[in-house]
Amino acid sequence: MPRTCASIYDVNGVMCDRKILTISTLIGQRYPELGLKLGLTEAQLAQIKASEPEDLQHQVFHTLDLWRRQEGKGATLEKLNDALKELGWISVLTQIRNTPDNFYVVV
Repeated sequence: MPRTCASIYDVNGVMCDRKILTISTLIGQRYPELGLKLGLTEAQLAQIKASEPEDLQHQVFHTLDLWRRQEGKGATLEKLNDALKELGWISVLTQIRNTPDNFYVVV
């Protein structure tokens, strides 16, 4: 069942689909670097890419969704921000901070 909600986290304290979808529009094709930084394996990332080879936004969304499913309540926006800082992706971090939680794009 999708984790849609009005805020960043659902009632169980897990980051919701809306926020993951919003973030996925901002990451881009370097998402495997982020996935590895978040603890996913190269095999998991290859499987994600193979399942949606022509759809970058879905690849990014599924990467973040897999991280969320593996980490549960540990998949926080703060941990994602820390990973982005470690990668030096300050512009992405700034965009995430400046994008309203109720904004998302489906392409």
